This record gives sequence, C-alpha cells and structure tokens, in this order.
Amino acid sequence: MWNPPTGPPNDVPLRPADVRREIAHAIEAAQTRDRELRAEIAALARRGIEAAGEADDAAADAAEAQELAKRALQRSEESARAGQRADAARWTGAARVFALRLRDARARLAGIEAEGPVLAARRQRAESALAANVAGLNQVAVARLASLSARKAAKLQATVDEAAAALAEPPGGVVAAAERDARAAREEAAAGHAPAGGDTAGVEEDDLEDEVDLAAADPLLDELRGELGLGAEPPASEPAGSR
Repeated sequence: MWNPPTGPPNDVPLRPADVRREIAHAIEAAQTRDRELRAEIAALARRGIEAAGEADDAAADAAEAQELAKRALQRSEESARAGQRADAARWTGAARVFALRLRDARARLAGIEAEGPVLAARRQRAESALAANVAGLNQVAVARLASLSARKAAKLQATVDEAAAALAEPPGGVVAAAERDARAAREEAAAGHAPAGGDTAGVEEDDLEDEVDLAAADPLLDELRGELGLGAEPPASEPAGSR
C-alpha cells in the first residue's frame, strides 16, 4: 500500500511547485487505491449473490436426493416383502446412489454457508480501507499545505476537498450494480438450463459402478429408514408358494 508523507523531508521547506506536485501525486494515488477497493467490494458483492444462488441449488439438490433415496428405500421394502430379492437389491443400490448425492449436496451447502462470514469480513475490511484512504489524502494535505501561503494553500485545499468528497462516496452504487449483474447472470443461466427432473428409476448400472464409495451411504440410509419408520435392514420374505 502507498504510505503518504507526513512532513517535509529532513525539515527542509518545500517550494510551492513541489507541494503542488506532491498533492497531485497524493490525489492520483488515492484515486487509484479507491478504484481498487471499490472493484474488490463489487467482486465480493457479486460473490455474495452467486453464493446465495449456489446455496439454493445445493439445498434443492439435497432435498431432491433425499426424496429419491426415500422412494427407493420404500420400493426396496415393498420388493423384499413380495419376495423379489433381486428388485429389492436393485432399489437398495439406487438408494445408496441417491444417499451419496445427498451427502455431497449437504457438503456443498455447508461449504457455501461457511464462506458467508469470510466474505462479510473481507467486505468490512475493504470498506474500512476506503475511509482510511480518504484520511491518508487529508493527512498529506495537512502536512504539505502548512508550508504555503494562505492563498495558495486555500486553492490547493479546495482541490483536495473535491477529490476527498468523491473518494468518500459510499460504495452502495457499485454494490447494487454488482448484485444486479450477478442476479441477471444467474437468471440467464437458469433460463438456458432445463431441470432434469428426478426419478427413482433414473439410476442405471453404470451409476452404481461409478460410485466407488457406496458403503459410505449406509449411515445415511439408516437415517432415512428411521425417518420412514423402516427397519435397519429391508425384510426379506419367502417367495409365494415356497412352503
């Protein structure tokens, strides 16, 4: 970061031309810093809207996966009671796939929610830096203008005040624009993406083969069975006519 001078170097009086040059440099540096900070605040605002949308998507994915896993468990239960062991195993496998999708969606949601406080803290620091940037410019003015005559100092002070007033503008405008752009981008992306629609019959053998950690779904299956009032293991009955 740029550090403004606080007084004449080695207590040597500065010429008016030198003071004007240093004031101009201080204003330019403060304006550059202001643009950087406002760009950072805008990026954080955009990310906040994006994160909110991603959280909605993750929550929807989790809800859908949970519902599909429950349906598959119920189908497995029904098949087992009917003595259809192969179908029961197939439905249990499908439930495992949906349970893993539920786990992954919950993990995504937790990560996004954890990002919120980080974004808020970064934005607060950037907004505090905006105020510090204005203070730094005023500090240069105080240190340098004291060496000028009252008339010349007043003229330069007016220039500093004009620049400082612009730098002190709240960042609400850039925040609103950034959030508006982020929402528009999300709406455009959503318009071009047709929802796939969930179905318990949508799990193929390839899905089961691709899920290398199916056993990790078992605790979730137990949780879902508990919510459905099913036993820990689907009951297996003898086929009709076996007696």
